[in-house]
Amino acid sequence: MRIIFSILAFIFFLTPAAWSEEQYATTRTDGVIRVGISSNDFNNLEYKEISLSCAGKLKLYDKYFDTEIGETAPGDIIKFEITDTSFKIYKNNQEIGNTIFGPIIVEPIDKSPIKVMGLQRKGKQAAYRGNFEIIRVPGKKSKLALVNVVSLEEYLKGVVPNELPPYFGMEALKAQAVAARNYAIRPRVRVYPHFDVCDSVKSQVYFGYNTEMPESNQAIEATKGLVTLYDGDVIIALYSSTAGGYTESYENAFSEPGDGGFPAKPLPYLTGKPDIEGTPILNNEKAARDFYTTRPAAFDVNSGYYRWTRQWTGEELRKALNASLNDYTWCDLVSPKPTKGIDIGKIKRVDVISRGVSGKAIAISVKTEKGEWTIQKELFIRRIFKNNGANLPSANLIFNNYTDTTGYLVRLETLGGGFGHGVGMSQYGASYMSKNGYTFDKILQHYYDSTAIGTWPVYMISEYVTPPIKQEFTSSNSRADLLIENFEGVEKFEFMLNSKKFSLSKKELIEGKIRIPLDEYIKKANEIVYFPLSEEEEGRSLKVWVEVFRRE
Repeated sequence: MRIIFSILAFIFFLTPAAWSEEQYATTRTDGVIRVGISSNDFNNLEYKEISLSCAGKLKLYDKYFDTEIGETAPGDIIKFEITDTSFKIYKNNQEIGNTIFGPIIVEPIDKSPIKVMGLQRKGKQAAYRGNFEIIRVPGKKSKLALVNVVSLEEYLKGVVPNELPPYFGMEALKAQAVAARNYAIRPRVRVYPHFDVCDSVKSQVYFGYNTEMPESNQAIEATKGLVTLYDGDVIIALYSSTAGGYTESYENAFSEPGDGGFPAKPLPYLTGKPDIEGTPILNNEKAARDFYTTRPAAFDVNSGYYRWTRQWTGEELRKALNASLNDYTWCDLVSPKPTKGIDIGKIKRVDVISRGVSGKAIAISVKTEKGEWTIQKELFIRRIFKNNGANLPSANLIFNNYTDTTGYLVRLETLGGGFGHGVGMSQYGASYMSKNGYTFDKILQHYYDSTAIGTWPVYMISEYVTPPIKQEFTSSNSRADLLIENFEGVEKFEFMLNSKKFSLSKKELIEGKIRIPLDEYIKKANEIVYFPLSEEEEGRSLKVWVEVFRRE
């Protein structure tokens, strides 16, 4: 392990100091999430108008001028329109404001969920915890966006049951809660400049208050404050439905955020691996064919997509590829670049020319009477090789080419395994593990290599005078360690755990990485408060977090 353990066990100083009952104002780090709310078909995040209502009273504020606009009665319907210069607001079809610059904050007085009129999720009226902001879409004068501003833990209540059904098992729900918490804090790519994530599969599915379930709420509460960490940082906790028995390494499935380069740079905690030890690497044609034409034992074997088959006639595939490639004239990962109205001609054969460790197709060759095209990256492969108008379930596949006597394709058969990108946690795999005695930490540490599970790391910086920072977290094993990275020589640091104060001096704050056992003071539900560094620490900082489950 990379954490440096002090020679001393720190038992001698980790004794609660005298502590008054005075209440300290604190800054929380569970934070809020800004979620863009999509239309019913999830294709639109921009609107000309939007209407809200609530069973309780609402207050409306102009955020720009920090002024109150007004208050509504229970059941009032508030409509927001946008013009080139301002917002208009109507209450029950009566105009109540027309020169509001915005953004507009809509806040429930009694914390009742706010309904979005005309919007449904899972066949129910869409409703959301937290507040709403009605904002102007950057760069568009006549479009507004609806942003749900909600606490992280309440956001998860609208995510977890929509990403993983309760019957998958409680430990799987807990693992999903932690992974979703990670993704909210650290999405792979921040696509939207005016909110953190959206509510669809483009981020992670968030359907709000009316889709919450008691079991998933229980799982969220049981893992409160916990995230998966690698070397003291919150990981990008990718997950998908079904890996097919073998997860894939990050770099073989994703482009590099920012520049879009493919393959991406490796992430050490997202390394492809089989469910069953001893399974060979599948990065060659024979190994992939042997694996995906059979049903070996695996954690996600109960998924309906564990193994699947698709097929086209030669002409069906030609039409499908012509239509798909016509939408990829911009894409550097299709070579040569398609042109509008492309006709690739009669197809001779289709082959995988490069595979990842799970056998996932990284590059595919399509040979035709007019030339040869190469398609890279699993997402593009799945989208371009449409079958009956639908994307392929995954790119873990092998091809069987059936040709006529002239060498042209008569039929193409595809046999594959898995659903989704297959990187990180398999949700069906988590369900199997949950029902077979694995706890949520073991599930997460199986899918995310060399990780620990603990609290969101906090940076204490002497230049910033802030209130004490408070975090809440659970510990199902009644164990935890405090981890400190003290590379700048901080000589005094104080914290409070479950109302007990601890003070670390220069003697204990060795320079480097420190691990301090907290088991004696840990409960199932815990609260830790970090106090600001003193003025004497000018120019110094440290990083601190709690580790509940150690790295494996």
